[in-house]
Amino acid sequence: MQPANPALEKSLMDVPVRVDVVLGEVRMPIEELMALSPGEIVALERRTNEMIDIYVSDRLMARGRLVVADGQLGVTLSEIVDERAAA
Repeated sequence: MQPANPALEKSLMDVPVRVDVVLGEVRMPIEELMALSPGEIVALERRTNEMIDIYVSDRLMARGRLVVADGQLGVTLSEIVDERAAA
């Protein structure tokens, strides 16, 4: 499918978007949250072997696995999510 306006599509390719990589979540009562202190571990509701979610502008776009590359955290993309198919 050809874009209706190729010049517009090309200009949109330079627009920055926010990418969020979500390692996990946890729910806890405010009392527990307020009692946390430095050094404590907060266990997330995700296993270490599970894929992590990658959001682009608040939309789930992909899943992947956490990696370390050149001393930095990164994500290896494992699958692209088609939200239309999931709906």
